[in-house]
Amino acid sequence: MLILTAQFFDTISDTGSDRFIVQDPDGASPKVLGLVHLVLAGRGMLIALALVLTSGLAATIYKSPELQPSLWALALAPLIAGFSHLDVRSAQREEDFRPESIATIIAELVSSIGTAVAAFVTRDHTAIIYGLVLRAATWVAVSHLAARTPYRWAYSRENATRFSHFAAPLFLNGLLLYFGSQGDRLIVGSGLGPEALGHYSAILLLAYYPASMVSRFVGGLHMPLLASARADPARFDREEQKLAGRTVLISLAMVAGFSLFGPIFTPLLYGKDFSQPLQIFAMLAILQAGRLLRVWPTTAAVSLGKSSIVLLHNLARISALPVALLLNHYVPSLESIICGFIFGEIAAVLVALALLSRDAPISIKRDLMRVGLCGAGCLVVLGWSWALQRHWLALTPGLALATVATAFAIWRHEARVIGDSIRLLKAKTSALYRR
Repeated sequence: MLILTAQFFDTISDTGSDRFIVQDPDGASPKVLGLVHLVLAGRGMLIALALVLTSGLAATIYKSPELQPSLWALALAPLIAGFSHLDVRSAQREEDFRPESIATIIAELVSSIGTAVAAFVTRDHTAIIYGLVLRAATWVAVSHLAARTPYRWAYSRENATRFSHFAAPLFLNGLLLYFGSQGDRLIVGSGLGPEALGHYSAILLLAYYPASMVSRFVGGLHMPLLASARADPARFDREEQKLAGRTVLISLAMVAGFSLFGPIFTPLLYGKDFSQPLQIFAMLAILQAGRLLRVWPTTAAVSLGKSSIVLLHNLARISALPVALLLNHYVPSLESIICGFIFGEIAAVLVALALLSRDAPISIKRDLMRVGLCGAGCLVVLGWSWALQRHWLALTPGLALATVATAFAIWRHEARVIGDSIRLLKAKTSALYRR
């Protein structure tokens, strides 16, 4: 309840400040950085105020009076985070990801340790508040220590106009993003009951957090490369291919890995009551892979300053809500709801690619082929899950043949990306060995 409420305000107030300074031509200037700091601080104050003012309403809606003081305390996290120094993000314009990586690693470690200690001491839900406040405070401290420029606030009409044009679609996009990413839980809870929601959320989080981490990493790594290639169509196309190929390969690896290991680790972590049929794990993996896949077109769009594509892409993503509701109405089941949201993720990717192809020098046919191959790989994994769950051993030869054929097709299509990744890995490994 705490996290969903906090995420609501965080999502609907997103202005893309951290991405603006990476893709904007003047993003590293003191004036632009000062403007972004001003906006970020104001956003933190507004989120904190919103949490305090709506705490009573949230407690009433959730029928949990203890939620009100908890939300007051949780308001400290966004308030503190608003004073982050974004020079650690600006450094990515020079392809230097060390400052943000260090800040993230330290903040997450401190937050994890703080949450664990608080959980042991308090034995209640307030442990997450201690963890989130510690994470915000640590991030702010490390970002200021790692910054190369003084922290300041600034305002200029020219920069504010340019920033507002970039931020407006993302700001409007926030509400769509929230319901697109959390709508599945709302429908599962209302349609199948709280117990099903608890089991669904627990399993989903095992794939959600790794996928979110990879999404941030891939987007952060490729956006400055794409932004710097905007004036060179051939180079932009090469960078977009690398982003697309790597995202597809990571998504498929996640589907295969979670489908294989999810059924093993879920009962070990949560207990036997949380066990689910094999196809549920495969479908949840496909859902998270679809959400990861969106990083590819949205990162390319933001690197071009086309934030309106992100808004329209999430508008298509909301199609998942009526589809999931309709499927669950005729065939009430967890599988029906997940299918509806997988449909929404696919629709969002296709819409984003279609819009991106109008503004960027990319091949829509080549990218649609990637989406098709990714879908084929997901269907193969899902087929194995269904067959093994129902002991349909007669299907295994056909599935084995489909697996080999799909893997070969993916390898042929992504041979260049795979080769580049192997060469990069060898180069980094050799550099470490020489040290």
